Amino acid sequence: MPSGPLPGSGRAWHDGRVRVRSSGWVGLALVVMLVTGGCVGSPTPAPSGNDGETAAPSATAASAEPEEPAEPEQPAEPEVLMEIVQLRGDVASGHIELRVTNDSDASLRVVRATYESSRWSAPMVRDDEAEIAPGQRRNLRLELPEPTCDWPAPIEHLATLELADGTVLEQQPADPLDQLEWLGQEICDLRLFEQEVAGLTWLEPSIPADGSGPAVLRLQVDPVQEPSEQRGWIGAVTATALLTPVDASGTRVEDLPLDLTISRGDRPTVLEVPLEPGRCDLHAIAEDKQGTIFRLPSMMGGEPIALVLASPDAQREALLDWAVARCAAQP
Repeated sequence: MPSGPLPGSGRAWHDGRVRVRSSGWVGLALVVMLVTGGCVGSPTPAPSGNDGETAAPSATAASAEPEEPAEPEQPAEPEVLMEIVQLRGDVASGHIELRVTNDSDASLRVVRATYESSRWSAPMVRDDEAEIAPGQRRNLRLELPEPTCDWPAPIEHLATLELADGTVLEQQPADPLDQLEWLGQEICDLRLFEQEVAGLTWLEPSIPADGSGPAVLRLQVDPVQEPSEQRGWIGAVTATALLTPVDASGTRVEDLPLDLTISRGDRPTVLEVPLEPGRCDLHAIAEDKQGTIFRLPSMMGGEPIALVLASPDAQREALLDWAVARCAAQP
């Protein structure tokens, strides 16, 4: 883990152990105890025989080998574990979870939670109070700011909990799902593509509310007009967990070919994506998390890139309502 201060904060990075910062009265009390202990008199040594004689050094003591230095104690496992995860329901809304596990014997009353990372442009702060009982785990939801797009620099991050009693817990959070290295990269890839190759905009879709036909999404591609050496290619749109593209014959396909080559100065193009429900499971539709997020395997400057486009809120709601109606209309 890199050492040095957290950018913009002046604070040092820490490893996975919890660092506790609390009131200065605790340190003062420890100092008083140490000073008081130094004033206690030591017992008077017993006489060694004749008064005035100097005792001879012990042969055993003279021949004793020097003691080996004690092995340093291994740090104890933290009683409070902090982790960063992104759940399925967090992707479309742009959130992550600061997961806190309380393995101590006392409840934690969190009044403020903060996560700072070199991958994101601003600290993420939650001021809502949260009670975490002994032996319990709780997810504290945080809204993601804009990414810094600083790959491949190593990630540096710190999670902080402020408790109601004034205690502050700081820890480099764990990454149990191996997400932190790539989290936000899809946003940066799309931003770079739109800057160097073409802007992508959802247009008004054709979604029959009564479910009488397929839903048709429309994506406008606006190639950049400024000088740019980058060329691009949009290859296909991939089926989601909820929706499946259909080809010209009405057959469901896992990947609908788009095959659009993009060069600087090209005219705008509108891509149409007809859809059918991938499955008619009303519970899955009602609990959908990522079914209206579309992935487009593409190329930029000869390198593969995955463009990820979330549906705007209105398009998402219309697609979910349509999927219910379309399933009901089918035999």
